[in-house]
Amino acid sequence: MKLGIPPLDMALPEGILRSSTVIISGPAGTGKSVILTHISYSFLSRGEGVVYVTFDDSPDALLELFRSFGWDPAKFVDEGLLSIVDGFSFRLGPLKKVIKGAVKEVKPEEPDKILYTINELLEDRKLNGRGCVIIDSLNELMFKLDITQVLEFVKSVRAIISKGRGVAAFLTLHTTTDALEELRAHLEYLVDGLVETRIEPNLQEMGIPLKQLMVKKMRGVPTNPLWIPYVIVSDGIKLVDQSKLAALVKARLKEAIGGLQQGAT
Repeated sequence: MKLGIPPLDMALPEGILRSSTVIISGPAGTGKSVILTHISYSFLSRGEGVVYVTFDDSPDALLELFRSFGWDPAKFVDEGLLSIVDGFSFRLGPLKKVIKGAVKEVKPEEPDKILYTINELLEDRKLNGRGCVIIDSLNELMFKLDITQVLEFVKSVRAIISKGRGVAAFLTLHTTTDALEELRAHLEYLVDGLVETRIEPNLQEMGIPLKQLMVKKMRGVPTNPLWIPYVIVSDGIKLVDQSKLAALVKARLKEAIGGLQQGAT
């Protein structure tokens, strides 16, 4: 199945197998949560259910992210297609709000309950061989559990959800510390797919924060293992316009050369 996101479709010309568990990793600022939201929208717009486990932000913030791209999440909630598992709001105490679409609440330190809740929702919505599960992100589990427990959780997601039910699972990992890089290295051998994101380092030095992704691994399908530039625009994630990028790089080089010349005089 195709994921419906131009840079990922370029990297995965035949799409992915439905029985895949995929990690999307990278540093902060590369738009990993936006990638997950766009993947969710692709499934929802095809009439396929999505179980979205949100640890990094509130269900309200997730719904607002959908709306920011012109996608109406209320429609999918009303149709029973979008089910949000809230792993964030337990922190809010009396400030916690009731959000339509948030159907269950979990805590990151309870991996067995998280897995049971996801599986219960998939069973209730008869999601077998269709739909997807989103978990954003594994970092919250790492703050509460040791690395072995997190690895066992991911292995269980892959075994029960992706292999047992034929439901694709997408999980994010923000690689901000050495411990998280170690987790990513272990996960690479446990999951079916690994998509890495980054800010292109050479252009970043020029003040151009160009986002890129590479599919490092995807079992059972061909890949184009190249760093593919992408941009987040008003209607989601798109490929970078190469002519505009070239013009921007040329302008920055001209500015840099002009600055050097002024310094020399």
